[in-house]
Amino acid sequence: MNLFNLPDLGEGLPDAEIVRWLVKEGDIVALDQPMVEMETAKAVVEVPSPFKGKITKLCGNEGDVIDVGAILVEFDGEGATQNETAAAPVVPAEEKPALNIAPQKTSIASDVFNLPDLGEGLPDAEIVRWLVTEGDTLALDQPMVEMETAKAVVEVPSPFAATVSILHGQAGDVIDVGAPLVSFGESGTVAAQSVEEPAAKPADAATVVGAVEVGNKIVAESASAVIKALARKLKVDLAQVVGSGAKGDITQSDVKQAKIDGKLLGTKPNSTASSNSAVVTHSKAISSENPLDFKASPAVRAHANRLGVLLSHCAATGKKGTITKADVDLAVSSPSSVTKSMQTQPVSPKAGGLPTVQVSVEPQSVRGVRRAMAMGMAKAHATVVPTTLVEDADITSWPKQDSLARYVRALVFAAKMEPALNCWFDGEKFERLVHPNVHVGIAVDSPDGLYVPVVHDADKKDAGQIRASVQELRQKIETRSLKQEDQQGGTVTLSNFGSIAGRYGTPVVSPPQVAILGTGRFRKELKLTDKGIENRKMLPLSLTFDHRACTGGEAARFLAAIIEDLQKPI
Repeated sequence: MNLFNLPDLGEGLPDAEIVRWLVKEGDIVALDQPMVEMETAKAVVEVPSPFKGKITKLCGNEGDVIDVGAILVEFDGEGATQNETAAAPVVPAEEKPALNIAPQKTSIASDVFNLPDLGEGLPDAEIVRWLVTEGDTLALDQPMVEMETAKAVVEVPSPFAATVSILHGQAGDVIDVGAPLVSFGESGTVAAQSVEEPAAKPADAATVVGAVEVGNKIVAESASAVIKALARKLKVDLAQVVGSGAKGDITQSDVKQAKIDGKLLGTKPNSTASSNSAVVTHSKAISSENPLDFKASPAVRAHANRLGVLLSHCAATGKKGTITKADVDLAVSSPSSVTKSMQTQPVSPKAGGLPTVQVSVEPQSVRGVRRAMAMGMAKAHATVVPTTLVEDADITSWPKQDSLARYVRALVFAAKMEPALNCWFDGEKFERLVHPNVHVGIAVDSPDGLYVPVVHDADKKDAGQIRASVQELRQKIETRSLKQEDQQGGTVTLSNFGSIAGRYGTPVVSPPQVAILGTGRFRKELKLTDKGIENRKMLPLSLTFDHRACTGGEAARFLAAIIEDLQKPI
């Protein structure tokens, strides 16, 4: 039995969706016969068979999303293997046979390095920045790439002392744990040559690895079988395409650009319509636009075709620039110039506005930091027994100062007065670990989701040092350079939600910690004092604790200590 795993379809994306099977179980397929149409984030491509033989199982149904590297088809087959096909794409029968000239050097990926679990048990990670390029020769443990997990950026070292042949992905791509990240092996390409055509040609064009004949010339072909299938579908001559990929490889974008360059897109609008209208004459205008130039599902493309809308006139509001059905509907009634202007930039909160967010009526995958937050909240909900105490602190006597540093100082003071809330609790072993030092997690809101970096050894820092630590952590979040160690080891957490809105809340404890303090928005309040009725400045406090690890008395004493420290003038 032979197994065919879904290959990288030329865009470095982690998965693709099955649009339509072109074969069925039990079929006998030829080598390089199209088996299935797969939709990536950018195009629909046909995937050819890497084997000659009988299909025993199709691993997926239409609409299923298949990860790169996952099993797609099972064969009882013979002939070429998957690795041989990848190394030596077979020239389709309709192309001219090539001359039997041995290549100078072939490119063979001998080892594939799959993305490992980066230490947080999360299903994927995002490529931040490649530190190497294809063709580089690496030393063992040399850093190759910066990957962002749910909350940290980590460097992934090379597991081999070898040459990089393929980088599976680009900056911003999300790679599943276990999916191919880097291929290693010998590096090289077939040199282009110009030779005279002999009287007789070999009948087997596939004996020349990576070369095709154009007229009387033999030129290197850097296209995979998938690229060739796309070129056949778009009727693009690969011999006329200049590759922009590593070492001159032809990419899907090159094929699509060649199609655009060879064909004038669009027609004049209907004379009765506005010159900027996104709705055009249905037949010619829609067919003249290449649908593979836009990221949209087959259903959205069909919807646009029914309405007579050019995808080029739709503002993409979906994930990673995907056009949604709502975008098509909006384009029906809006000029293209207005549609494009809908992609507004975020407004700075300091300017008095709210940051804009992408809104879509279609489901959006929750990844990265938001996925980690969702998983963490689910774990907390399933394991922690939360109880919340609320109280106010009178901070009228405060001078103008950094309130965040005062909150951290108060937590440190309370942890020394009542250590039971500065600890970790193991609910399975029913053990708790009381910490001698205080490491304060600071909940930080960001467009990507919730980060909780840690101010380590806060009990050993003064106000200035705490401010500097928090500023450094926020800067790392903005530049996406936050490391795992920046978020580990917290013993108690602070959530300053009052800086945005809210008086009291029920903040969520993050295991193995047992307590979190929420600070609300300041307010003015008339209070009866020894001197009469006075206008006082009050700070709302909400302390949530895990009642499995702490008693109500311990939590009350901890909160009282916080209030005591906060009410000091300095």
